[in-house]
Amino acid sequence: MALTGGVPQLIEREKEIAALRTVLQDATQGRGGVAVVSGPVASGKTELLHTFAQCSADSGALVLSATASRAEQSMPFEVMAQLFQPVSQSEESRRWTSGLISPEMCGKALAESDGTAAEKSSAQVMQALWMILTNLAADRPVVIVVDDLQHVDELSRDCLLYLARRLRFSRALMVLTEQTGPQHRYQAFHADLLRQPHCKRIKLAPLSEDGVRELLRERVGEERAARLAPKAHELTGGNPLLVNAVLEDHLTGVADGSGDLLLGDAFGEAVLSCLHRGDPLLLEVTRAVAVLGGAGGTELISAVLDTSAETAAQHVQALNGIGVLSHWQFRHPAAARAVLDHVTVEERSRMHVRAATLLQQDGSPNETVARHLLAAGAPLPPWAVEVLRDAAEQALFGDQTTTAVAYLELASSICVDEQERGAIMALLTSIEWQLDPSTASRHLPRLISSVWQRQLDQQHAMTMLRYLLWHGRFDEAEETMYHLDRLPVQGDPVRAAEIEFLRMWLAYSYPPLAARFARPAAVERTVPVALSTSPQHQAANVLATILSGRVDDQLVAKAEQLLQSCQLRDSTLEPLTTVLTALVYADRIPLAAQWCDSLLGEASARRAPTWQAVLSSSRAEISLRQGDLPAAAEHARTALASVSQERWGPSIGSPLASQLLAATEMGDFGEAARVLAQPVPNSTYESRYGLYYLHARGHYYLATGRPHAALNDFQVCGDLMVKWSVDLPELVPWRLDVAEVHLRVNNRDQAVAHVEDQLARIPTTPSRTRGMALRLLAEAGDVDSRPRLLAEACDVLQTVGARLELAKALTDLSEVHNTTGELDRARMVARRASSMAKACHAEPLLERGSSRQVEQHFAGRPDVIEISGAGGTSTLSDAERRVATLAAQGYTNRQIARRLFITVSTVEQHLTRAYRKLNVNRRTDLPIDIEVMTVDSA
Repeated sequence: MALTGGVPQLIEREKEIAALRTVLQDATQGRGGVAVVSGPVASGKTELLHTFAQCSADSGALVLSATASRAEQSMPFEVMAQLFQPVSQSEESRRWTSGLISPEMCGKALAESDGTAAEKSSAQVMQALWMILTNLAADRPVVIVVDDLQHVDELSRDCLLYLARRLRFSRALMVLTEQTGPQHRYQAFHADLLRQPHCKRIKLAPLSEDGVRELLRERVGEERAARLAPKAHELTGGNPLLVNAVLEDHLTGVADGSGDLLLGDAFGEAVLSCLHRGDPLLLEVTRAVAVLGGAGGTELISAVLDTSAETAAQHVQALNGIGVLSHWQFRHPAAARAVLDHVTVEERSRMHVRAATLLQQDGSPNETVARHLLAAGAPLPPWAVEVLRDAAEQALFGDQTTTAVAYLELASSICVDEQERGAIMALLTSIEWQLDPSTASRHLPRLISSVWQRQLDQQHAMTMLRYLLWHGRFDEAEETMYHLDRLPVQGDPVRAAEIEFLRMWLAYSYPPLAARFARPAAVERTVPVALSTSPQHQAANVLATILSGRVDDQLVAKAEQLLQSCQLRDSTLEPLTTVLTALVYADRIPLAAQWCDSLLGEASARRAPTWQAVLSSSRAEISLRQGDLPAAAEHARTALASVSQERWGPSIGSPLASQLLAATEMGDFGEAARVLAQPVPNSTYESRYGLYYLHARGHYYLATGRPHAALNDFQVCGDLMVKWSVDLPELVPWRLDVAEVHLRVNNRDQAVAHVEDQLARIPTTPSRTRGMALRLLAEAGDVDSRPRLLAEACDVLQTVGARLELAKALTDLSEVHNTTGELDRARMVARRASSMAKACHAEPLLERGSSRQVEQHFAGRPDVIEISGAGGTSTLSDAERRVATLAAQGYTNRQIARRLFITVSTVEQHLTRAYRKLNVNRRTDLPIDIEVMTVDSA
């Protein structure tokens, strides 16, 4: 009998259909057989079976069909009842068949019989069914189809095997479908069935990429199918059910503008459908993989689920076959989300705690264990506290601050030891302060209590004190300092160095608070090795030198030593910014800028906004000293943007001062007024940051025609500095500020007195403060001494690289030359002053009347220098030109020597000859554009 019915189109199932055609053709000719169709969940077995059954019926065969169910596995002969009851030809026959294989009656009979009687009764039923099948096959071929063999009840399975053994010479065919995957409980049945010579096994594979494209083409057309097929195959492994779900999500709009596949509800539901069709452990393994993220592999999964590693591996292999997993990972996060959405919080927590416990016992890294503890959440076993703390420190080492915060928050919530909990919270606060000071402040009340109850050690107590000062909570800081003073140092020289630096830093940064405690003794020159290498000890040395007024090369050496050896951390931020300030005070501005930029890069790479804010504030001050006014304003804005203004404390005075002073010097008084309108906390004026702010505000008032307001700010600043014993001109040269106001109101005697007072307090070596003082003394003193004083001021300011102050001094000097009729010299100096003022963006300086008049007087004239001497006219040699050019740009002789790889003596010789040829006396008279100068011949 031929199979004549049409076969609906099944994608990539042509070989399987052909195989089934063959066994049906054999059965019609009296060569019965068995076909077992196996494949992963949702691979199309049921669709293939139904299609074949329909075609068989269309060809004239009698089709007996049944579908097994996990829910009906306990009902004896349930599948047999589905197969044979519908074919009973009369009412009497139906009653007889029902009595024979009715699950209800069979169940009752088996329950009332002993083992032997039950076996005999089962054998009689099987024999009776075989006779019915034989009678049916006498009229036409019979095709028995059973879907989901793995769910067939035990008696029906035995009966199917009984019938299968006898089909070889009959006109009957049995087609069974089963899922591939973990070994079933019916291994003996499986082995017996497949060894029958007339039994054929047909395996269904997932769709290939071409098959997926063909499936998609039926609904979206050739072009879109070709574009979507590779990704759809990757996401589903060729599982037809999942492919259709992907297509449904795509067609219902779950896609982005590019048309790429984005998975939604349909895909998630299809994944769950696949999992629920498998055995219960398949779903449990999938949940474990989703919860544990595939970490730990077979051993961990099996341990968490309390099953064998072999069983876990089999189920993972099945999940790969289904297309849900690829190795140990979900093919798409949507599948993991769908699975996790059906796992209760309690079950997730239980799995993670179980995994963490097993990993911890197995000696896994703490960070691996901690990830599971974090996912589990409280409550946790007591040992978890130490693991979480260690993992947090590891996370910090890798700059994973957010992860470290999460670990410490969990550790704090489960810790029952108050002292240990205090230490955890102190570390947590330290990390959060790097990210956002206001977030960290939520822990301060509890930490204050811990300090007062002596539950925190010295290091953590000092850290907490710094945060109180940041927020301007001085009363609590004072009380904390009182308790901190009474904590035991325990003979640790490093801790002693930390407290030593803290006291020094307080005396420098918050003098009113430090004054309430005894000043630390001078640092001993002979110290233990552990102490001498401590960053805090080195920084304390630097601060002691600053506070003593000894700003010299020795200070620079100490500062560089610390910068080279100290890594940026929360505990070293103040020491590092302190030594940057030391370099600024020592007029080593390029060096300070270099180190500050390096530290800023590190803070940015480690994503620490508070560190960036503090260092950007320091960089703004450095840029001011460099004369780079736009950079100073930009760094100040960066500092204020890194930490919002309401989250700054007293130290906001520093970036605001830099921003205000930069705007004032650039002549942007509108911007300066906007900065000035921003509120400043009162606590600012109890710190050195308030000194910066008063200094900057005073200069704004002076520049905008309010000398009395300026004088008040400068005088208040000076009074505070004297009162606090930080009367350091490098910090704020308030006497020079006061002198400048007196000059504006034509009170020259007072101006001279303040300048001379300042000069008497500083060394005679070159410094920015000395250069500024000489310039003001020249302006306030008699006319005859002005050229000499201004020339000296220019030399000093050029030596230390203070470009803005040098531009001011050069402008004054050009005006003096202009007044005395030395117009050529006035022009050269004015050109240098103008060029330097432009470089600094100091617009008000460019608008100075005399300088502009000199520029206009010589406008359009070529840059010609008459060179006279015994030898007549002569041009500069290349070597002389290179040296003179660098000298005109402000490089010192030593810097020129290093840059040109010559000796200092050679530099001096070249400059001497250049001065003679150009008819000038010093480097400040050199034209700034010497490199393009032309020289006329006689």
